[in-house]
Amino acid sequence: MLEHARDVESPVMLINGDPNFTTPAHIINGAMEAARDGATGYSPGDGLVPLRDEIATKLRRVNGIDVGRDQVCVTTGACGGLYTTFLVLVGPGDEVLVPDPGWSNYAAIIHVLNGKAVPYPLRPDAGWTLDADALEAAITPRTRAILLNSPSNPTGSVEGAESLRRVLEIAERHDLWIVSDEAYDELVFDAPATSIASLGGADRVISIFTFSKTYAMTGWRVGYVTGPASFVRQLGLHQEPVVSCASTISQNAALVALRGPQDCVGTMVSAYSDRRRLASEILNAGGVPFVDPQGAFFLMVDVRPSGLDSWAYALRALRELGVGTVPGSAFGPRGEGFLRVTLAASDEAISEGLGRLTAAYPDLTA
Repeated sequence: MLEHARDVESPVMLINGDPNFTTPAHIINGAMEAARDGATGYSPGDGLVPLRDEIATKLRRVNGIDVGRDQVCVTTGACGGLYTTFLVLVGPGDEVLVPDPGWSNYAAIIHVLNGKAVPYPLRPDAGWTLDADALEAAITPRTRAILLNSPSNPTGSVEGAESLRRVLEIAERHDLWIVSDEAYDELVFDAPATSIASLGGADRVISIFTFSKTYAMTGWRVGYVTGPASFVRQLGLHQEPVVSCASTISQNAALVALRGPQDCVGTMVSAYSDRRRLASEILNAGGVPFVDPQGAFFLMVDVRPSGLDSWAYALRALRELGVGTVPGSAFGPRGEGFLRVTLAASDEAISEGLGRLTAAYPDLTA
């Protein structure tokens, strides 16, 4: 869609998956100071010890996960954490259950490791939450792990504790790993997100986090993984031949982020919440159906009544209305009939873009 947008004059872009905030100044300044003081070489493969200690403290405070530094590995963002996790877990032909709709790189990572991504459904009529019975029905003798993503990209859904307990029970019954992508863990609107590792499964839950979304640090490429100490040791060893270690400068920035003032997080979450409210008001006023997100910074607009598939609808919206969105089919078959709209955009872009979509909604049909 970004490539198609190059052919459109001054489109309103509601595509971005990158926070539209600059990394807070105290984090940038802290990284600069660390670099000037010599923090420009390699770090240990599993990350700087002070950072791992601080991450463990954050996990206890924010996520309710009681771990020590031996259960924390610093990675090149959540993406690096996911890749290396599956590098450890997945062999040729192994299956991983992934959410549908879900972030497209899940299937890509598993594919390049010669595994197979098997979708399980998220239900739009239930706020894009998972169906535990359908998830269990997708398990085969080749299933190795269940991948969760809450808060979710692209849906903005947040799984409740009872749903997560069901997943734990299923994983224990079938002796499966759980890989929980919690990249948006602090970007929630109505209530804190529940980390599945806080509910149990200490021997089988691997949780993946990042500084990218919470602190607007996507370009710094620093995240972290926590799980059983034996697994985390393997993760650090497997990361060595892939990236050696996460950027030492970025790790120092992450340390400043955790130790410094946290009001910047609240400011950004408040802005996303205000944009969610703005988007909801525009879509509701125009009679456009959508699923109200509970976290992250996306929402899914329902374009099924148009009779167009999501790719065709997104292209026409871009070329005829000058509004860039992402077709839901990019995130799996169950995303078909929806468009992903980002809240990581200015109020003006959201107002203008959704205003155009709403005005054209009755007429943009097959």
